[in-house]
Amino acid sequence: MTDTPLTESRSILELSPSERAAEGIDATAVENALIEVIRYGEGEQKVFEGRSFPYLELDYLDVGRENNHPVEFRNCTFRNGISVEHADVMLPLVFEECEIGGLEIEDARFEYDVEIVDSTVTGPVAAEESRFDRDCEFSDTVFEAETRLEEITCGDDTCFESAVFEDLVSFRGGSFAGRSNAMDDNTSFAGTTFEDEAVFERVELRASTFDGATFEGPARFRECRVDGDVRFTDTSFETLANFAEARFTEDATFAGAHFADEARFQGAVFEGGARSLEDDVSFENATFAGLAQFGEAEFRYSNFEAATFQGEAVFEETWFMADADFVDATFDGQADFDEARFVEDADFSEATFRGRAVFRGAEFQGHANQLEDNATFDSVTFEEDANFSGTEFTSANFMRVEFAETLDFDDATFEDRIDMLVLATDGEPYVNLTDTTLRGGTISQPKDGWVRYDLTRASIGDITLQSADESGGSQRLLDYFRFCNTVFSEFDGNEFDFSTHTDYLDRNDWVLHEFDDTTDRTYAVEMTPEVIETTYLNAKNSASAAGDMKAAGEFRVKRQQYARKKYLAIAADGASDISSRFKNGVRAAENAFLGVTCGHGMRIFRIFAVFAVVPFFFAFFYTFGGPAFETAPSHQLDSLSQLTTPAGFGEFYTMVSFSYITFLTIGYGNIGADGWASRILVAAEVYLSVILGGLVLYALIKRSEM
Repeated sequence: MTDTPLTESRSILELSPSERAAEGIDATAVENALIEVIRYGEGEQKVFEGRSFPYLELDYLDVGRENNHPVEFRNCTFRNGISVEHADVMLPLVFEECEIGGLEIEDARFEYDVEIVDSTVTGPVAAEESRFDRDCEFSDTVFEAETRLEEITCGDDTCFESAVFEDLVSFRGGSFAGRSNAMDDNTSFAGTTFEDEAVFERVELRASTFDGATFEGPARFRECRVDGDVRFTDTSFETLANFAEARFTEDATFAGAHFADEARFQGAVFEGGARSLEDDVSFENATFAGLAQFGEAEFRYSNFEAATFQGEAVFEETWFMADADFVDATFDGQADFDEARFVEDADFSEATFRGRAVFRGAEFQGHANQLEDNATFDSVTFEEDANFSGTEFTSANFMRVEFAETLDFDDATFEDRIDMLVLATDGEPYVNLTDTTLRGGTISQPKDGWVRYDLTRASIGDITLQSADESGGSQRLLDYFRFCNTVFSEFDGNEFDFSTHTDYLDRNDWVLHEFDDTTDRTYAVEMTPEVIETTYLNAKNSASAAGDMKAAGEFRVKRQQYARKKYLAIAADGASDISSRFKNGVRAAENAFLGVTCGHGMRIFRIFAVFAVVPFFFAFFYTFGGPAFETAPSHQLDSLSQLTTPAGFGEFYTMVSFSYITFLTIGYGNIGADGWASRILVAAEVYLSVILGGLVLYALIKRSEM
């Protein structure tokens, strides 16, 4: 090839469209001349500025085999577009401030840099299955028509900074490998505007940035994979943002991002990098105006600090494999953390839940040997119900929590400890701890506005109940805790300490089961005599295991009192069989006898009093009972008025003496039973004396244990 044809080709390209028409140069000639210069030109010959071309077709060509001098187009126009199909381009291509009627790039390979910057592509773009081995730059370029860059491979850095896609753009199945170690350098869409649908499904990215980008149409990142750090800082998603089943193997940040519609992250995996960054994924200060769907996602170190969820937030069955930070987050709609797993520490301090908070079946595992509280809800506000049913905690902090409805911990488990101080903001404050397991910790009442705690069927260990009210608040403290079938000694070495409440219990006759609640609330277990008996039995066993024998004895007395009521209820139940009614009637009588005589072993002075007074009452039968109760040689009196006479009083005194001698089995023998009833009565006195004597010994032993 000589210089003359190349010079002629260059001269054709220097002409304006009107000059070419005047000289009879058609579009084919212009296109051939352009290809000629691209392939064989050198240096400045391949630089075009302010030129207009009808079309550029490089299909099936090996462009640059002759030389690889860069081809530069500045402020040029390609009215009918550019086609590079099944071609191998072995030289750099630069389009700056150009207008291109469209791009047809299929199964092509670009071995050097490709730049289309500050340009406008007015027609469709199709670059499917093409390969870019070096840098690709499309910054500040406007794509006015549909753009499909599907299944492309970018081997080095790719830049779409501040580009504008006015129609659909699709990168489906593409691979952006990049080589740089610096953040933002591999693939950049910073400041890019997507006015229509943007598809990144099944795309593979390395270090990438979408900082400040705007997605006005749906953003589809489903099943994409990012193997480097990725940034969506201050990115705006105006409609659907779909990251379902996306995988982020390094750090990802959505700090300050705005999701105006639904945000889908279900099944997404945020693995985080090996670097010792605190947050592997950050949504700090992000705003979710619609549904935020994170169900079944997986996180390492995650940061949702000061994030705002204006719609429903769904974290069902989500795994947080490292620390999770929701400090100062706001949930305006329902927050659903059903069966979420927090393997390390979770911090919800100062968060606000304006809708229902649901943590049913969640697990806060953490490690008790690191932070004191593995689940922290310090200073959280719950404006509606909060449901922690079946939740498992290692240790938890619910200090200074404000709530307006119900805190439900039904069947929850606190394996190590719980520290709770809740402040009611409205209504009848109620914390449901039914069937909850509490090994240790502190439950505190505020100075004002006390809260009611339901410990029905709960298992509690070394729990401290206390009040901030220093002006006698402890006198009514236990009234705000419903002890019903409560187990106090399930944990070895962690029994409930009744000794700290001795003053209160003493003043209230050791009544434990009464609950200060004026509402018509329905409880899991009704306070029947049988249930109350079991409650005191559990309390007695716990106090005994802790060595608090006084409390154990008092609770035993209360247990027997309600056992008697239970027996009487069965005996009076017409639906029960006769045998059962009779046996329970006998039990009630036995129980009543022990209660009256010695307070079930706890009333030592009562048994002494009974022992001293009983013979006196028998004397009335001997004195006024008639012939059947006659004794010899004494004589009976006819009326009580005779006691006022010396003879009558003397006769009564003799019968009293006889009764005490008989009761004490002294047996002086100067008086004997003569009537048939008196013979039975003296035998009964002796028998009763033996029984009461045994009860005295029983009471003394019980007292010695205290």
